[in-house]
Amino acid sequence: MLIPVEHILLVVQIVIGLRLIVSLKAWLRQLEQHEHDARETRQPAYERPGRAPSATADARAAVDKVSAQTSDGSGAGAERLLDLHDLWLPGPPHEWRTRPVMLRIASGVHEGQQVEFNLPSSVFPVETELFEGKMYFRLRGCAHEPKDYFFGKQRRLSAVVQGRFKERLVMGECYTGYEFRAPFKNVPAPFLIRTGLSFIRTLAPTLVEDILGDRPYFLNPLCQTIQVMHVSEPGSEPSITDALHESNARLGGIFAERRCDRIKRKNYFASAANGRQHAFEPSLVYTMEFYEDKFDPAYFDLMIIGLRFNLNRYLGAQPLQIMGKHGAVPHGGRSLFNVEMWHESLVGPWEPERSPPFGCL
Repeated sequence: MLIPVEHILLVVQIVIGLRLIVSLKAWLRQLEQHEHDARETRQPAYERPGRAPSATADARAAVDKVSAQTSDGSGAGAERLLDLHDLWLPGPPHEWRTRPVMLRIASGVHEGQQVEFNLPSSVFPVETELFEGKMYFRLRGCAHEPKDYFFGKQRRLSAVVQGRFKERLVMGECYTGYEFRAPFKNVPAPFLIRTGLSFIRTLAPTLVEDILGDRPYFLNPLCQTIQVMHVSEPGSEPSITDALHESNARLGGIFAERRCDRIKRKNYFASAANGRQHAFEPSLVYTMEFYEDKFDPAYFDLMIIGLRFNLNRYLGAQPLQIMGKHGAVPHGGRSLFNVEMWHESLVGPWEPERSPPFGCL
């Protein structure tokens, strides 16, 4: 299972397992305090020992600049909590058309627009400086669920993006993932986080992350993360609402020489060097599907080893994203597409019986 949030989920799973083993709460509190005191001198993520640089010197300077912008000079920026009246928030849930879940375009021409999901008629346009096309979301357990699509599958969310790039972009320079505006809440002891990440980096050396920072992020190469990719000539692209199948011969190189399934394609683009050998061409149409099987959008729960964890406990008033961008600089670069996924548990009280009232079954 390789998904847009695959590495986050693996980290959480490892952390949960470790926390079950480490049951001495007093010891954990002591370690947490020790790590908190050490954070003042902690190196940025891109300078941690044993890691290859994840950005150029210019990119590092940009990261530092973005980090500095979180503070007003008094140090209070790092402690800022999101105000529920912040204009960035999506408004009260009773105003959402698809409550308790709400999708909102977060970049480009249609920024701020609420969009719907599941019905074929819910396909919506996306356009940014670099990309023009459309997207379609399927959410399991929500109103008008496309049962034929989900039948026999573990996945609970599917997001398909289709369109053309406005300029030629090196594939290895395009990323997907998550970028958050405020620190995570209720995080486990930092040493547990680092233990999980050290394992993840052996599986995903291209992952760029900072979990413990003031503005957390997880970024991974777009072409390595996409679950299904279909590349076609204009006019021969598949329907965005039909089941999508891998067709990558037009990526060129080894893909033109022999048949490569999606697993081979994902493994190939796990190498940064390979990513630099291919480019998104404006003359072609790209159809790309992300999907997820451990996240339940109806309740905004993470599901691991038979347990459920509501992400509001960790994210606060912050959404998840389905996004793509050009550039590996956290909170920087140029957007390809970006759609936020909100849930009413993020911005308001949740009914005790946890019965979705409108948008979900």
